[in-house]
Amino acid sequence: MAQAEARNEMPAPSFSGQLYEARRVSSFLADALVLNNAQQHAVQAYTVAKFEALSLAVTAADTAEALQQYRQAVRRVLAPSQRDVYAVLCQHQTDTLLPLDSSELALR
Repeated sequence: MAQAEARNEMPAPSFSGQLYEARRVSSFLADALVLNNAQQHAVQAYTVAKFEALSLAVTAADTAEALQQYRQAVRRVLAPSQRDVYAVLCQHQTDTLLPLDSSELALR
């Protein structure tokens, strides 16, 4: 480990916690938005990518960009009626000061 540090080579961070949360959030969204199989897979992939990006974000701008990219990606795979429900879920979280990643709603 000391030799790796000396060479500025550190092991990649573990994303197991983020993967668990991403699966939980994407399962919640699949149920709440009544996603079909293709949509479920896409939302899960986007959610995993978002959690990984957030864990690597260094600045507030990085965090904001990751969240914006996630919301845009999710909206692209949703039908118009599902986008409306997704917007309501996001607004509900905004009104309650919860993060816009659906993880707090998934706990409820």
